[in-house]
Amino acid sequence: MIAASMVVAEDEFIPPEPEPGFYKALQKCGQKIGLECGESVVKAVLKGHDISKKCCVQLVHKMGRSCHEDLLWYLISQPKIGANATNVFTKGPQVYNSCVSKVGLEFK
Repeated sequence: MIAASMVVAEDEFIPPEPEPGFYKALQKCGQKIGLECGESVVKAVLKGHDISKKCCVQLVHKMGRSCHEDLLWYLISQPKIGANATNVFTKGPQVYNSCVSKVGLEFK
C-alpha cells in the first residue's frame, strides 16, 4: 500500500480499517500523489520539512484536501505517531494551506 509505505515499515502494525474501504481509498490517494511527493508531505507534517512547489501541485491538484485529511487520520493511527496527534492535526492543515498559497486552487 503506497500510503502505508509512506509512514510505516513493512513489519510494523497496520490497524484494522476504521471503516470498510478506507485503506483502498488511501491507496488511490497515494497513487495520485506518488511516493516521492507523498513522503515529502509526510515529512512536512511530522518533521516540519519544506515541501516543493512540484509536490504542492500534486497535493492540491492531484490528491486534494479529502485525501490529505484521510492520510492524517491514518498517521495518527500509527503507535509511533499517535502520541503526536495534536501536532499532526495542527501541522497537516498548515501544510495543505501553505501549498494552496504556493500553487493556488485553480489548476493551470
